[in-house]
Amino acid sequence: MNFSNKKSIPLLVLFLLALSLLLYHTTVFLPPSFAHAWTQSERYAISLQFLNNGFDVFHPATFNLQTVDGITRMDLPLNEFIAAILMKIFGTTSPVVFRLYMLSISIIGLTFLYLLAKKITASDLKSSIVVAFVFLSPLYTYYQVGFIPCVPAIAFVFIAYYFLYAYKTDLKRKHFFISIFFFFLAAIIRFPFFVFLLGLLLQQLYCAYKNKRLFRHELFAFLAVFGLFISYYFYNVHLGRLYGNMFLDRFLPAKSFGELIIIIKFIYQHWLFQYFSFWHYVLLFISLVCAVLAYRKGRLIENRAMWFNLFIVGSGTVLYFLLMACQYFDHDYYFLDSIFVPVVLLFLFSIKNVSIEKQNRNLAFFFVACICMMFMFGDSRKNQFDRYSYNNLDRSEITRRNFEGSELFLDSIGISKDAKMLVIDAYSTNIPLYMMNRKGYTVYQTNRDNPLVFLFQKKWDYLVIQDQFLFSDVLKYYPIVASVIEPVAGNGRISVYKRNKELKKRSVEELLQLDKKKCLIEETNDFEEKKAGHFTTAENTRSSEFYTTYAVLDSITEFGVSYQIGANELKSNYNLSIRNSFNFFSYDLSGIKIVATISNEGKTIFYENYLLSDYYKGTARKTQRGVFYFTLPEFRSKNDILSIYLWNPSKKELAYDNFKISVYSSQ
Repeated sequence: MNFSNKKSIPLLVLFLLALSLLLYHTTVFLPPSFAHAWTQSERYAISLQFLNNGFDVFHPATFNLQTVDGITRMDLPLNEFIAAILMKIFGTTSPVVFRLYMLSISIIGLTFLYLLAKKITASDLKSSIVVAFVFLSPLYTYYQVGFIPCVPAIAFVFIAYYFLYAYKTDLKRKHFFISIFFFFLAAIIRFPFFVFLLGLLLQQLYCAYKNKRLFRHELFAFLAVFGLFISYYFYNVHLGRLYGNMFLDRFLPAKSFGELIIIIKFIYQHWLFQYFSFWHYVLLFISLVCAVLAYRKGRLIENRAMWFNLFIVGSGTVLYFLLMACQYFDHDYYFLDSIFVPVVLLFLFSIKNVSIEKQNRNLAFFFVACICMMFMFGDSRKNQFDRYSYNNLDRSEITRRNFEGSELFLDSIGISKDAKMLVIDAYSTNIPLYMMNRKGYTVYQTNRDNPLVFLFQKKWDYLVIQDQFLFSDVLKYYPIVASVIEPVAGNGRISVYKRNKELKKRSVEELLQLDKKKCLIEETNDFEEKKAGHFTTAENTRSSEFYTTYAVLDSITEFGVSYQIGANELKSNYNLSIRNSFNFFSYDLSGIKIVATISNEGKTIFYENYLLSDYYKGTARKTQRGVFYFTLPEFRSKNDILSIYLWNPSKKELAYDNFKISVYSSQ
């Protein structure tokens, strides 16, 4: 490292740390959450299990017993292993350890990217812009403190390219050995990065053919790393056959050219400005224009070897995209696994050709770069905020919140750490299990998976269901569940059950143990008065020949009477259960819903609804009693408003009466 780098590198690291503080100070302590929490939680679970299995790196395991003992085939879990060691050293399993480790590896990789750019461009300004181009990519910024190994793999590739460029200029063997080692590390922790190792091999073979000379140290190095890679691959296959696999291990190309076009259009519409911001594309366009002009003037010859390498790896990553096209539809991080690095290299090799020799050009380029980087930072920060914003329809995040404190809760009711748990409607493979700190099974979604297989064929000790999804999903799709379990305990968010010794159907009230909860408020509107308690006035009421008043939904009445109560009026602000019942009569229930919402200043922060037709059938003569259950999230503010009402968007006719609300608290 020359003298100028000794001064610039510390400044660069401090600058990246300052940006990190601005970007991550509110999220770095979070467990795997929000975007792709499922995949990230598997990595975190593997790291936690290293603490329990004696750091056996060759038998990585999760908490999910879908595989034998939770052991799974996967790429070398080096990052998970190191994170586990750090957790052991610091005496904590907090996810902040894993996140900060990932950030540290990223900053090291970006430092070497800066040094590489400095060698190629001979400019501190251009080198800093290249680093900012990567660091402030919205996608990279998000996963930089995540749990998926694509960012460490990218960092290793940057380190490898630095030493490869050094080897091309000084021909020192140690630089080649270091380069190929880091290419190997990137490939073995994230299989798609094998493209870069293979690209190096093809490049060196071409050079050997062209120069009619094969260096023995290169040959031995390639034989060594490819031998290790192939050996681990076959060991991995053996591990999968012996224990099972929790990760994708096959190609998923588009089934047709038409499907590929649909995927590309989806990427353009949804991911294009997640991969890079608009200002990234502006800088990339400027640099490419300068590269084209330089090519026309014959100035690209000096970097021909690196351009050739870029062509090879770029072609390889495009091929990988075609082989895994279906994954790019929903999984944005596959872009980091493939095309991201070639784009960065393209930007690096192109920006060298931006001419700033003259003072006025230097100032102009500096001004444009600063403006772009400020906007890039703003876009990236906004993207992080959006990705970490709570969505009341995100069931994986709802699940994570419902299972907070579940380990202590299970301990308090005497459930052993060795007990095998079954979680129905878990919305992930590991989140509820590692939060309970117990192994077991998960049914991802009742409307997609068959929980009966787990109920009757797997050996589990306790069943756990989120109260919020018991009535709406579990019993709706599989009512037999109510006959094979009996309640043990609940905390208002999750309930624990054990096997029922005999088939005996239990009601929702029994399963939620409402008789053990405190009834905070109970109100009924029979529509004999214009307004009762917290009920709004019914817009359309009628009376029968027996002088009984009832409310009506019809073609001109879309919303029924609403029950509204403020959080400040309830004596408890979380772990609340709602029982709603009413008499109704209708020939056709299609489209009519019972809705519960929590809102604040016009913004809906919780929404749940049931279609009446999913639970009852319209009848010509008979009045029915509808009963529905809601489990509410914690109120965030005293100004939150709970509303429960009937909604008739289909303009059907329904008569209803004795609209009753009961609010229970587990406190």
